[in-house]
This record gives sequence, structure tokens and C-alpha cells, in this order.
Amino acid sequence: MVRETTIILALLALAACDQSGPGRAAITDRCIAGGEAPEVCKCFADESSRKLEGDMFQIVVLGAQGEERETDRLMKDLPADRQQKFSRAMRGIIQSCGAEGYLAA
Repeated sequence: MVRETTIILALLALAACDQSGPGRAAITDRCIAGGEAPEVCKCFADESSRKLEGDMFQIVVLGAQGEERETDRLMKDLPADRQQKFSRAMRGIIQSCGAEGYLAA
């Protein structure tokens, strides 16, 4: 279990190195496929990349990629204070971009 956690954390760290690339594209594509306007989706991806720490951003990317089980597991692994920080940040991002429909889809 420790080795698996270490590998996952290493992968998250690598993914966080380039939050402006494939992760943002995955978020944007999923958002548009969900029926949101492209400018809303670009805002959502950009703001997520800017305002979320690497592991938190990766949780959003995994969700956009349809990896709900992994997303749920990673969220449960976050300490309570980081879960709250993530929730606050996401609410702010969603409101600032007008992306309320994205997560409801």
C-alpha cells in the first residue's frame, strides 16, 4: 500500500509540472462535450490550473477523464482541511467562470 501511494503521489507530482497542457485540454473537452460554451470551458480549465494545487488539479483532470473511482479515492485520501480548501476553490472557480452546469452534468 505504501509503494502504491508513493507511485500515485509521484505521478501526481509529474502531472502537476505541466498543468497547462493535457490536463487543461481534458477539462475543456469534457466540459464542451457536456454542453457548456467553449469560453466557459476554457475559463474553467484555466482557472482550475491556476488556482488548484497540483494534486487537486489532477483530481479535476481525472474526473474530466471519467475516472470517477480514482477521483473519489483521491478525495477521500485528502485530509479534511484540504478537502475543504478544494471545495472552496472549486466553488469560486465555478462561479467566476459561470460553469455551474459543468459539474451538474
